[in-house]
Amino acid sequence: MKRALGLVGLALVAACGGAPPPQPVPVVAPPPIPAATAEAPRVTPDAPFRQQPPAPDGEVRFTAPKVVEAKLKNGLRVLVVERHDLPIVSARVVVSVGAGDVPDARPGVMSFLGAMLEQGTKKRSALQLSDDFEAIGAHHGAWVDWDSAGVSVRVLSERLDAALELMADVALSPSFPEAEIERLRTRRITSIQAEKSSPGAIASNAVAAALFGRGHPYGHSMTGQEADAKKLTKAEIQRAYERLFTPKNAAIVVAGDVDPATLVPKLEAAFGAWKGKPGAVTRKPPKALAKAATDKRVVFVDRPGAQSQIQLVRPGVPYSVKDREAFIVANAILGGMFSSRVNMNLREKNAYTYGARSYFSMRHGAGPFLVAAAVFADKTGPAIKEALSELDGLRRDGPTVEELALAKESIRLAMPGRFEGVSDVAGAVSDLFVHDLPIDDYEKRPARLEAVTADDVKRVALEYFGSDAMTIVVVGDKATVLPQVDALGFGPADERDAYGNPIGAAGGDAKTPAKPAAAATKPAATPAKPTTAPAPKK
Repeated sequence: MKRALGLVGLALVAACGGAPPPQPVPVVAPPPIPAATAEAPRVTPDAPFRQQPPAPDGEVRFTAPKVVEAKLKNGLRVLVVERHDLPIVSARVVVSVGAGDVPDARPGVMSFLGAMLEQGTKKRSALQLSDDFEAIGAHHGAWVDWDSAGVSVRVLSERLDAALELMADVALSPSFPEAEIERLRTRRITSIQAEKSSPGAIASNAVAAALFGRGHPYGHSMTGQEADAKKLTKAEIQRAYERLFTPKNAAIVVAGDVDPATLVPKLEAAFGAWKGKPGAVTRKPPKALAKAATDKRVVFVDRPGAQSQIQLVRPGVPYSVKDREAFIVANAILGGMFSSRVNMNLREKNAYTYGARSYFSMRHGAGPFLVAAAVFADKTGPAIKEALSELDGLRRDGPTVEELALAKESIRLAMPGRFEGVSDVAGAVSDLFVHDLPIDDYEKRPARLEAVTADDVKRVALEYFGSDAMTIVVVGDKATVLPQVDALGFGPADERDAYGNPIGAAGGDAKTPAKPAAAATKPAATPAKPTTAPAPKK
């Protein structure tokens, strides 16, 4: 039957003038595959080498870059590091005054200034600036953070002349167009509103407000609150610029494929006519606090979720602290590296978190010291208890010989990482200027690090790691977490909203005070505060 239908089909195709379909080709079975012959396993020539792990290749030595210093006719400092391995140059105008040094500025205005610097100049619109930077293949940026401000660019060395002209235009002649202010204002308000969905941002807001109080420059986030963004004016931004950007506060840092002898005349041509305006501020770190501004031991923010953010905080130390390396080593042992005490306890031993850490936020003034972790909500109470016990344990026992050696080695081996690329070098040298350090400071750091003793670490721990001095900031689900915190016996919690304002206060108004700091700890100036940004591309 099937054959009959096939013949009918062929007849129809032929009647319609079509070609008959191709006939199937008979399948021929492939020849059998011969059986594989047994071979003795081959031994590679380097097999004995693979039997042992590689031996240590000796001590890694850190060689700090050599900094050459010059000065322009208007007094502007120039710091240059030659590096000719690649034809690339990183340059930046660095201002050694930041948001934390201007106590009477509206919260958020300084970081807004940093965002506005590249949004138009007296010669170029924002789009023209972007196109001109792109035309020379430049990486570029501008910023204002707690301690500094500036403009940066990185280009091929053959494009340096054009890059310096663009950088000078941005740093010396920003125009702050109203249309760009409104565009960035909208973006900022959206970003601030998004903080309500970020437990980390919520915790940072609560720490700033509760630890320092709204009257302190560090008592706000760098962006401020929504009301601050809505009230910002062009006049405020212009005033903030004039207070920061002046030759007496600034330096030019250049690293890469340059010759100082030919570079300085180029800088003179681009920046030599720069003169500051009256009213510029000088660096004046805010006064250190003796204790937290809140009078409660626990600060709590309700945010449902599977995890809690815990931060044990207290006022820390400024960058200029006399024995900075002792603080760095002590912190590394407590929570500054993977094998630190708090991480081994909360992560490895108890599995409360994926990671716990501690750090000193060293600024021109004393920023916060904190121990922080994101922990499972149902383990919040035990995690806080264990973190406090590690603080007291280091105070009581001091570091072991192994801990001290490992912390020093970890810090020493990390030093070269700060100087990998020309932008890294420019950023590191900028820090010397921002913190008023000698230009050979990096050369002397390894010796200072090696000089830190177990007694130094214990002294730092005794002064700053006391569990009874820590304010406990918790962001988590109130129904699940607050009973655990209450059971620790630290008294009623100071409940705050997502921006750090006490519950019931007029939220969103930056002038709404939190609990005032003790009279002895109030800053020399009055309200409000400024900004920050990892915007400096180091």
